Amino acid sequence: MGLGDLRYALRALVQNPGFTAIVILTLGLGVGANTAIFSVVRGVLLEPLPYGDPDRLVTVWENNRQSSNTMGQVSPPNFADWRAQSTVFESLAAAHWWSATFAGDEGATRAVGAAVTHDMFSVVLRVPPVVGRPFALDDLAPEAEATVILSHELWLREFGGERRLVGSTIEVNGAARRVIGIMPPGFRLPMYADSELWRPMTFDPYSEDRSSHFLRVAGRLKPETELEQARAEVGTIMARLEQEYPEHNADTGVSIVPLRGYVIGDVSRAMYVLLGAVGFVLLIACANVAGLLLARASVREREFAMRAALGAGRTRLARQVIVESMVLAALGGAAGLVLAFWGVELLLSLAPADVPRLDEIVIDGHVLAFTLAIATATGLLVGILPAIRSSRPEVLGALRTGGQGSLRGGIGARRALVVSQVAIALMLVGGAGLLIRSFGKLVAEDVGFEAESLVTARIALSSRYSEAATRTAFVTELLDRIGRHGEVRSVAAALSVPFGSWEVNSSFVIAGRPPPEPNQEPDARIISSTPGYFRTMGVPLVRGRDFSERDGPDAPGVMIVNEASARLYWPGEDPVGQRVHLGGWDAPGFEREIVGIASDVRFHALDREPTPEVYLPYRQMPVSAVNIVASVIGDPAEFVRVVRADVGALDRAIPVYSAGTMTQMIGRTAASERFYMVVLGIFAAVAAALAAVGIYGVLSYSVARQASEIGVRLALGAGPNDVLGGVILGGFRLAGLGLALGVVGWIALSRLLIPLLHETGMADIPTILGAVLVIAAITLLASFVPALRATRVDPMVTLRSE
Repeated sequence: MGLGDLRYALRALVQNPGFTAIVILTLGLGVGANTAIFSVVRGVLLEPLPYGDPDRLVTVWENNRQSSNTMGQVSPPNFADWRAQSTVFESLAAAHWWSATFAGDEGATRAVGAAVTHDMFSVVLRVPPVVGRPFALDDLAPEAEATVILSHELWLREFGGERRLVGSTIEVNGAARRVIGIMPPGFRLPMYADSELWRPMTFDPYSEDRSSHFLRVAGRLKPETELEQARAEVGTIMARLEQEYPEHNADTGVSIVPLRGYVIGDVSRAMYVLLGAVGFVLLIACANVAGLLLARASVREREFAMRAALGAGRTRLARQVIVESMVLAALGGAAGLVLAFWGVELLLSLAPADVPRLDEIVIDGHVLAFTLAIATATGLLVGILPAIRSSRPEVLGALRTGGQGSLRGGIGARRALVVSQVAIALMLVGGAGLLIRSFGKLVAEDVGFEAESLVTARIALSSRYSEAATRTAFVTELLDRIGRHGEVRSVAAALSVPFGSWEVNSSFVIAGRPPPEPNQEPDARIISSTPGYFRTMGVPLVRGRDFSERDGPDAPGVMIVNEASARLYWPGEDPVGQRVHLGGWDAPGFEREIVGIASDVRFHALDREPTPEVYLPYRQMPVSAVNIVASVIGDPAEFVRVVRADVGALDRAIPVYSAGTMTQMIGRTAASERFYMVVLGIFAAVAAALAAVGIYGVLSYSVARQASEIGVRLALGAGPNDVLGGVILGGFRLAGLGLALGVVGWIALSRLLIPLLHETGMADIPTILGAVLVIAAITLLASFVPALRATRVDPMVTLRSE
């Protein structure tokens, strides 16, 4: 390609600004969408994890074969035995959740933290602090000063980025801790990605109960160790522990998962589906541009014929068309890059918070290289067919007719391109339809309570409230204050609420039954709640009674179970009146009587069935952290400030967090489904619009080429409706073949979407019928204007020209 070819191409494109703008916009949409999605896929899936030699990092979990929980948290003694007996790891480290409260000038602030073994940062993750030092063995000594390491973001937000903070002490949870380090910007502890400060894990793991599982374990494999080798060795160790401690480790194995797989989770399939969908959008854009270039080549027949007559060879003519297509692709790529910056911002604003590594999504040199590569490939793809057509003009025919009609093959190629566009558009519209139907069924699920009027906020009482009586008194007074507001129908407190971020489970023993086998005890979610909780939530009591103020610490122990517990643990029986001992909560010999059965509620997500729950009176289990939940009149969102004000009036050192409406909390659980539905829906709409442009273009071109024929038909007595119907029928012939191919492609695509669907099968007939109707409507609209133009052909003008 010479400079002469480039100048000629630029001059030719400038002379046709409408054509040039349409092509650049079409290519810009395709390239920009691909660049934006590639940026997301690269940031989430392809970039190495931000740790030292990340491919050697794994997570290690207990695998309870009885409950099919393959990623269960680990008991401290099991972790200590793995670390002492294994030879495949450079190091094993553990962490557990920790809640931290800072008392500031404007009230208390809460942050999520984690307690970690001393070698977590320096040996396993190999990420040192940017200021200060990591934890060391000396920090574990009984006489050592309590220490803490902060995240870079917490350091800036709460302490203004003051470097002198390192080495000084801060108050956390009412006690002094010396800050010894600040982690790098963007650092995340993989097992607790939302944690922002860390303290050393100082307890002796062998002093803990082996039946208590609360550790999350990460390890670094030795360079010569393969993953399967590690799984075999740790599995052997766990088998010995199962034999040695059957009461705690029965039916328990080990799962070792690469850290990348744990961090990314199950989003990879959805991301690759979106990448494939946006690739289809680019193919449709390429088909449109190729069709436009074919039409333009037909218009330029006389130009190419004259150049051929003057001695230009086929290679020279083809090169000129390729140069023009490459120039268009470069301009389209530049426009696409601009659109990609906007597209990435849009995707990040739509993306749910549980998509990992969102903060690592940027448009950098790798993305620019991808854009350049895709623009180059696009230029070659859209230019090759017009180049072939233009390189072999019928010289005499073109010169004799003035450039009309010699490139007869172009219309066939354009028809083939339109068929492919329709097929791909149907695939994307059908796929988006599946996600829309799935999302509709998901949000229509009955959650089991009246969410519309509910507002909730969580509080954590400080060490000042270490006595059960003081916790009960504070919660009681807070509920009384909130209840006095006129807009409050009802208010209550509970250890956890549906769709919240906190839950506690416990095993229990049913009185009068034989002792269960180890690790096979009944298990349920434990919810300590105040009287009126069920009324506030709108959860019906199926049988029995609610808690009352009489259910105090000195009264007989009582509890309420939900219907899922009754079905699972008392099939064919009436649980009311049965007696239960809660393992790990109740004193030996203490039993609780079941006094009621509550209706089931969905707790974790809209697509998960209710699971066993046990409710206890708050006065009999006054936990330090509770959710305040209120049913209010008017806008629940405005009531959050009331909860904050009332808590602050009682004790400004108590943080209020996780505040919001229940509908917001429910919506967050469906955020991923909404994100994939919206993004694929956008791609489907773009694809359908481009397919409509393709149909419109090929029919307009066909009508222009057949003007003489249409004029003769009108002169011989054909009516305008006949011509109108004929052109529209031609459009549907094009779309019909594309629809047939698209249905086959849709079936293949729907198989990939199955993990993303809720109660919607891949053979969803209403969805594919709806998609076909959408494409048919688009075909009708795209065909109508060319058809109307055909009916306005003047027969006399046509006959005179003939």
